[in-house]
Amino acid sequence: MAYPEYLKSQAQSMRENGYSIKEIAKKLKIAVSTSSVWLSNVKLSDEVQEILRQKKILGQYKSSVVIREKTRQSRQKSDEEALEKIKRIKKDSSLDALCCSLLYWAEGSKNCSIVGFTNSDPIMISTYLKLLRSAFPITESKFRCLVHIHEYHDDLDERTYWSKITSIPLNQFSKSYLKPHTGNRKKQGYHGTISVRYYDAKIGRQIKSYYNMFVQHLGA
Repeated sequence: MAYPEYLKSQAQSMRENGYSIKEIAKKLKIAVSTSSVWLSNVKLSDEVQEILRQKKILGQYKSSVVIREKTRQSRQKSDEEALEKIKRIKKDSSLDALCCSLLYWAEGSKNCSIVGFTNSDPIMISTYLKLLRSAFPITESKFRCLVHIHEYHDDLDERTYWSKITSIPLNQFSKSYLKPHTGNRKKQGYHGTISVRYYDAKIGRQIKSYYNMFVQHLGA
């Protein structure tokens, strides 16, 4: 498509006054590729270059805001759909036992005489214990805990933190294990790793049976 010659002069004048190639194309209703070709040799003053640089930064910021909002909306929609499906699931002790066993399959020890579960995520630890307590007849005094920390941690502070997360008394915690640390950096908000052990071989066998039979039922 041939454009009137005056448009090219107008585009060059706008460019010299700090308009971007896309802005010029939009205002003059020409193709961006045409705008780019027309303006490729236009000399820009330092002031105009700074104006265009700021516009680019602003454009990138606006784009990131739009992307973040779309991501937030997408995540929210996904969460709402998941919650609706979860609400339709019939909740009982068998479901809790299955969920507990699947978590245990991923993060638990495979020694059936000791039901051991190790992780550094307080949400995963508290979720696992909630399911375990709900699904099986638990004697609270059989719990034992060992926290793995670095030298920059305070032993008592971290055991107290995990005691609150697990609802297991401090007197059922061993002295924390000190892990080697390079000293290069500290993880903010990191409270070490906790190993929660429950001494009951029968429950250990039941948990193992749940995930083994679940896999067999799926035909995996």
